[in-house]
This record gives sequence, C-alpha cells and structure tokens, in this order.
Amino acid sequence: MVLPLIFLLKNMYLYTIFGCGAIGKAVAQSLCTNGDKVVVVDKDENVLSNVHKSGAEVIAGDMRTIDYGIPQIAKATTVAILTRDTDSNLVVLERIKREFSDKFVILIADNENDAAKYYDSGANIVVHSDNLVSNALLLELKNAESKRSAFVLGNVISNVNEKGLCILLQDNPDPDAIASGLALRLICKKFNVESRIYYGGTISHQQNKALVNMLNAEMIQLRSIDEVRLMLESCDKVALIEASIPLKNNMLPEGVLPNIVIDHHQIDVEIKGEFVDVRPKIGSTSTIMTGYLQQMNITPDRSLATALRYGIRVDTLGFTRNTSMDDLNAAAFLSPLIDMGLLSQIENPPMSLETIDIIGKAIRSKEIKGSYMLTFVEFINDRDALPQAADLMLQVEGVYTVLVFGIFKDKIQLSARSIDTRVNLGSLLQKAFGNMNAGGHQNMAAGTIDLGIFGDVTDKKALLKVIFDAVRNKFFSVVGVRFDNDNKDEDDEDESLVIEEQKDNK
Repeated sequence: MVLPLIFLLKNMYLYTIFGCGAIGKAVAQSLCTNGDKVVVVDKDENVLSNVHKSGAEVIAGDMRTIDYGIPQIAKATTVAILTRDTDSNLVVLERIKREFSDKFVILIADNENDAAKYYDSGANIVVHSDNLVSNALLLELKNAESKRSAFVLGNVISNVNEKGLCILLQDNPDPDAIASGLALRLICKKFNVESRIYYGGTISHQQNKALVNMLNAEMIQLRSIDEVRLMLESCDKVALIEASIPLKNNMLPEGVLPNIVIDHHQIDVEIKGEFVDVRPKIGSTSTIMTGYLQQMNITPDRSLATALRYGIRVDTLGFTRNTSMDDLNAAAFLSPLIDMGLLSQIENPPMSLETIDIIGKAIRSKEIKGSYMLTFVEFINDRDALPQAADLMLQVEGVYTVLVFGIFKDKIQLSARSIDTRVNLGSLLQKAFGNMNAGGHQNMAAGTIDLGIFGDVTDKKALLKVIFDAVRNKFFSVVGVRFDNDNKDEDDEDESLVIEEQKDNK
C-alpha cells in the first residue's frame, strides 16, 4: 500500500514522518531497510517502539506542539504527514511551511475536499488513500499473474520429452527475436531440456550479424519446407518467438499448432497454443523474456544480458517508441549485467556497400505526398537495409510516415516507420496488403508479399512498374492521399489486381 509514497520519498537526505499508524510505520520501515535516515514523531510510545527496532529514530510527543527547531526536524529534507486526522495534519503542515518554507511536504487525503485544503496550505504532493490501495493491489495482481505465467511456462517446458524443444524465430530475425530465443534456450537449460533455435530468411543486417557472431549463437537456418518438416520431426514441441501465427513472418506451416507462443506484436485473431503470451502493449519480446528469467530466478550471463538489453533498446527505438514501464524495469534489471565493450561492438558494425547503395536508391526514388513518403528500391540482396533506409528517410523535414519497399528473391518486402500519432502502421499495412502479409506496431511495421506468377516474368522493367504501381496505389489509397493516376493504363490496373489476388490467397 505504501509503494507510491516510498517512490516519492526515495533519494532524499533525511525524512521526518509525523504519524506512526499503519502507513507511517510501513513507510518508515521500508526506508530504513533501504538504508535511509528516518525520524518518526508520534505521541504513542508503544507504537514507536516497533518502528524504532527497524532503525528509525523516534520522538514521542504531540506533533502539533513539539519544538520544530530540534535537529531531527529542522534538518529534514522531506516531511511526510501520514495521520488520518485532517485538522491535526493542517496544523502541522501550516507550521512546517511557516517555519521551513523550503521543505518538501507529502500528505495523505481521504477525499478531494481534504486534498484541496492541503494544497491551499502549501502541500507539495497529496496522495489519495484510495489510490494507495488500488495501486498496491494492481501491483500485487500483476506480480501474481507474472508468477502464474512463469509457472505454466515452466510446466510446459519441463514436460518436453528427450527429443527436445524447437525454438522458431520470426523470419529474418532482429536483435529482439535473437535475444528472446537465446533467453528461452537458457530457461530450457534450467529444466534440463534440449533445445535448438531455428529461423527462416536471412540474417543480413550488420548489427544482427554482429550480435550472432559475438554471442556465438548457434542458430539453424531453414531454407525450404522440407527442412521445416525435418525440424518438426526432430523435436517434441515447438516454440514460436517474435511471431504468433503460422506462416505469418515465420516458416511454421499453416495448420501446425505451436506449443509455445511468445510475442509482443498486435494480433487481431485468436492465438492458439499450449502456452500463449502475446502482449502488444510491451515494447519488446526481450522484455517479456527478461521477466520470465527474473520470475524463475535465472541470472543471464553478460552476453545474454547485453543481447536482451540491446533487443529492448532497438525495438523501443531507444525507449522513445511504444515503451512501457515493464520495458524500463527490464532494462534497469539488465543494465548492471551487460558487457559495455560487447554492446559497443554490436552497435557500431561496418556498413556494407549494398546497404549504402539501397539507402541511395531510397533517396533518389522517393515520392512525397503531404506528410507521407513512399520509395521503391527495386531488387535487393539485403532486406535488412530496408528498415535502415526507412529510419533515415523519416528524418526528412515534413515527413511523418515512410514506406520503403523492394524485391528480395520472390517476395516484395515492406518496411514502414511513422512519428504521426494519428497513424497505426500495423493496422494500416494490414488494411492495404492483407492481414497475413503485414503487421507491426503503431509506429513501425513490415510486410512480405509473394510475387506469385510474376516471379517468373522475364521483362524486369515491366515487373518493376507493376509492383510499384500496385504498392503505391494501395498505400496512398489507404492513407487517403489523392494523386495523379492518369498515366496508368488498363493493363497496369489488371496486373495490380492480380498481385492483390495472389497475396490474398496466400
């Protein structure tokens, strides 16, 4: 019940607490436990004896009439008046503010009327008693839910047979997915369960490659459906990490039910599995996995702690995007454990010439309509250069939403970024290109669209025009931007529709 008060009081030099009731006693004991110097004033000597055993200095007397010039009160930086007697509280508050105008004073109020009186008399902060109860209760409920989830996850993993657990990451895994997969593998180790990490696509982003190489992470690339089938045959259970729907940004075949699903992306359909933890209000899956490590009393080594901390930082864009209190708490837990040298090497890898070339193409081919920018970089070999280009293009003055897309092998790859609070990119891309082809968060999203029959088109120039027109039309139509389309002929319109049919039937 006293956690908000402790938070407000913490990091001050000396505390004087008037009132040694249930709340005053609990606050004093908690501050003493933290090593802070506390003085408690109350007229009941029997009550004071208990808090004195906790390390607090006590003064027995009427808080309304005692000498406020004594050092224990005069030197206090913060004063907390924690009785439920409004009249007495006002007397003490007014005396404190009259004799020591610079002191920071906190009180508790049972109602708005009392709170108004306290503020009128100079209180710095007034905490409503009902908020104390509700906040503490919510915190306990959340902690209980975290413990329950960790217990259930542990049971699912401990029941894996000798064939082990296959941990399947999202396609083209980013730092958040990689770190989360490694964290789940560490949890498996606690339960003496064999596990292997798999992924589809490629790891081509310089920072992602640096992360995998420096951690010596053993990860198996899946290149075909036959390799996926062999993976499924080789394990007892499957965990889907940083993804939640089979075939949506992962290589798990449609119809195969994952046993474990852990993700933080917004999903509009029901997710099925033996254990499902999808929290779109959390900034990263690394945050979720860090919570499980904490609940299971598992301390990650410096390499994994660095990877998890980096995963949180990347997915929250340096704690400026979709960041929750859970993300901040996880980062605070990990920060003392990380290897700063390793983190520096991961964050500053050399940039490939192709990435520089793709960024150059994005700049040259940009099309801006109002606050929206669309740019087509054509054929690419490094799909991870797309989000780097999108992040860079978002810095253009007057641009609040960016879509960068290119052709990687037999698919159209999309990467979008936004700083427009009116836009939900995940929903926007799903509306434009289909729920199974795109998704993400409010201000960052991605997508993959099969080229289908157009993957065999020999006329590359015609293919590029069809793809550009199709994506451009869909994107600008969904965001409500009008543009000149008079140059588009009927054949182009038909081909655009065919591409839409291909992706919708995926």
